[in-house]
Amino acid sequence: MVDPYLERDIARAGSRIIAHHICDWLVPTKDLVLDRGMMGDGVIDLPRIRRMVEGAGFHGHQEVEIFSAENWWKRPGDEVLKTCVERYNTVC
Repeated sequence: MVDPYLERDIARAGSRIIAHHICDWLVPTKDLVLDRGMMGDGVIDLPRIRRMVEGAGFHGHQEVEIFSAENWWKRPGDEVLKTCVERYNTVC
Protein backbone atom coordinates (compact mmCIF):
# COMPACT_ATOMS: atom_id res chain seq x y z
CA MET A 1 0.00 0.00 0.00
CA VAL A 2 1.28 3.45 -0.88
CA ASP A 3 0.64 6.43 1.36
CA PRO A 4 -1.78 8.55 -0.72
CA TYR A 5 -0.53 11.73 0.98
CA LEU A 6 3.21 11.11 0.73
CA GLU A 7 3.91 13.41 -2.21
CA ARG A 8 1.77 16.20 -0.76
CA ASP A 9 3.35 15.89 2.68
CA ILE A 10 6.92 15.84 1.37
CA ALA A 11 6.23 18.94 -0.74
CA ARG A 12 4.64 20.66 2.25
CA ALA A 13 7.66 19.88 4.43
CA GLY A 14 9.92 21.56 1.86
CA SER A 15 12.91 23.29 3.42
CA ARG A 16 12.19 21.68 6.80
CA ILE A 17 13.44 18.32 5.52
CA ILE A 18 16.78 17.77 7.26
CA ALA A 19 17.53 14.15 6.33
CA HIS A 20 16.64 11.46 3.85
CA HIS A 21 17.10 7.92 5.18
CA ILE A 22 17.05 5.11 2.63
CA CYS A 23 16.28 1.42 3.01
CA ASP A 24 13.80 -0.96 1.41
CA TRP A 25 10.76 -2.82 2.71
CA LEU A 26 10.78 -6.58 2.37
CA VAL A 27 7.59 -8.52 1.70
CA PRO A 28 6.94 -10.56 3.65
CA THR A 29 8.81 -9.00 6.53
CA LYS A 30 9.91 -10.99 9.57
CA ASP A 31 10.28 -8.02 11.92
CA LEU A 32 8.86 -4.50 11.58
CA VAL A 33 12.10 -2.87 12.74
CA LEU A 34 14.98 -5.29 12.21
CA ASP A 35 14.14 -6.82 8.81
CA ARG A 36 14.75 -3.94 6.43
CA GLY A 37 16.11 -4.57 2.97
CA MET A 38 19.04 -3.27 1.01
CA MET A 39 17.92 -0.80 -1.64
CA GLY A 40 16.45 -2.73 -4.54
CA ASP A 41 15.57 -5.85 -2.55
CA GLY A 42 12.12 -4.68 -1.53
CA VAL A 43 8.99 -2.94 -2.76
CA ILE A 44 9.64 0.78 -2.17
CA ASP A 45 9.83 3.01 -5.24
CA LEU A 46 13.07 4.64 -4.07
CA PRO A 47 13.71 6.78 -7.19
CA ARG A 48 10.22 8.28 -6.93
CA ILE A 49 10.63 9.18 -3.27
CA ARG A 50 14.08 10.64 -3.92
CA ARG A 51 12.63 12.80 -6.70
CA MET A 52 9.94 14.02 -4.30
CA VAL A 53 12.46 14.85 -1.56
CA GLU A 54 14.80 16.65 -3.94
CA GLY A 55 11.86 18.37 -5.63
CA ALA A 56 10.87 19.74 -2.24
CA GLY A 57 14.29 21.37 -2.00
CA PHE A 58 16.36 18.87 -0.03
CA HIS A 59 19.80 18.30 -1.52
CA GLY A 60 21.70 17.16 1.55
CA HIS A 61 23.23 13.81 2.36
CA GLN A 62 21.12 10.71 1.83
CA GLU A 63 21.70 8.16 4.57
CA VAL A 64 21.46 4.43 3.96
CA GLU A 65 19.84 2.89 7.01
CA ILE A 66 19.68 -0.90 6.91
CA PHE A 67 18.27 -2.44 10.11
CA SER A 68 18.81 -6.07 9.14
CA ALA A 69 19.63 -8.27 12.12
CA GLU A 70 19.35 -11.59 10.28
CA ASN A 71 20.94 -10.61 6.97
CA TRP A 72 23.08 -7.51 6.37
CA TRP A 73 24.34 -7.15 9.94
CA LYS A 74 25.83 -10.64 9.68
CA ARG A 75 27.83 -9.91 6.52
CA PRO A 76 31.37 -8.53 6.33
CA GLY A 77 31.43 -4.74 6.52
CA ASP A 78 33.30 -4.31 3.24
CA GLU A 79 30.64 -6.36 1.41
CA VAL A 80 27.84 -4.27 2.94
CA LEU A 81 29.53 -0.98 2.05
CA LYS A 82 30.30 -2.10 -1.50
CA THR A 83 26.68 -3.18 -1.98
CA CYS A 84 25.37 0.08 -0.47
CA VAL A 85 27.40 2.19 -2.89
CA GLU A 86 26.47 0.04 -5.91
CA ARG A 87 22.76 0.03 -5.05
CA TYR A 88 22.69 3.74 -4.23
CA ASN A 89 24.16 4.46 -7.66
CA THR A 90 21.89 2.07 -9.57
CA VAL A 91 18.62 1.72 -7.65
CA CYS A 92 18.04 5.02 -5.89
